[in-house]
Amino acid sequence: MDPVARLGLCFVITIILIALLLRLIREITRMLAQQASDEPAAGKLMSISVCPVCGGRLESHLMTRHLIVTHEMDVYEAAELVEAIRSENAQAKE
Repeated sequence: MDPVARLGLCFVITIILIALLLRLIREITRMLAQQASDEPAAGKLMSISVCPVCGGRLESHLMTRHLIVTHEMDVYEAAELVEAIRSENAQAKE
C-alpha cells in the first residue's frame, strides 16, 4: 500500500472517530438534561392536606378526587370544599 493511500485511510478513520465521539457527547448531554428535568424542583414539593370528612392526610392536588371517589360527594360540593380549604391554607401562610 503506498504512503498516500495510508495517509488517506488514516484521515478517513480519524474523521469517523471524531464524528462518533461528538455523537456520543451529544447523546450523554441530552440524557443528563432529560434526567435533570425529570427530577422535582426543591421548592415544588407538594403540600399535604387533611381531609375534612375522614381526617386522612393526602397531597392537596388529590383532595377533590378523594372527596368524590371515597366519600361519594357531589362534584360541585367537593370543588367548593377544596377551594375553601385552599383559601384557608393561603391565609394561614400569610
